Amino acid sequence: MSNQFSPPDPRMPSYRQSTANDETIQTYNAGEAAHAQSQRANYVDPTGNQVEQQQESVEDKNLDRANTRYWIRTITYFVLGVLEVILFLRFLFRLLGANQSNDFIMFLYSLSLVFVGAFNGIFNDQALGHSVFELSTIVAMLIYALIAWGIVSLGEIVFAPRMSGQQNVVTTRRNQPM
Repeated sequence: MSNQFSPPDPRMPSYRQSTANDETIQTYNAGEAAHAQSQRANYVDPTGNQVEQQQESVEDKNLDRANTRYWIRTITYFVLGVLEVILFLRFLFRLLGANQSNDFIMFLYSLSLVFVGAFNGIFNDQALGHSVFELSTIVAMLIYALIAWGIVSLGEIVFAPRMSGQQNVVTTRRNQPM
């Protein structure tokens, strides 16, 4: 038999648990920012050893809100980054006069047209031969960056940490008799 600690197995016939010193402590923050729970149990394992077991768990709602803010920021800026790269490639290839019959260029132009189409016609695009200085693509890049910044800022406001000017802690203890 091993000398290492193992928790009692309730399926064993020799299972005995002393409930004389069992207690559960729960703490709540009035601002609903945190919830903590602590459990302690003393028992005698099947080999007759006195065992004290303690478990604590804390749930921090502000940490959950910080994680949500992180994911909103990360996903929004990732999508913005992909979109900005697509639009920058469109702008660069149009400026350099890329061959529009090339399959990649046709794919890039048709993909990016969905995002630039609403901004076409705001300014006159300047053309010199095959090169086009497309101001509508630059405007689209700026507008989408502002929209992404707005989404992230809104997420920062909606999921801001909850600060409470008053903290009320309620502790409940439960002792079970033998």
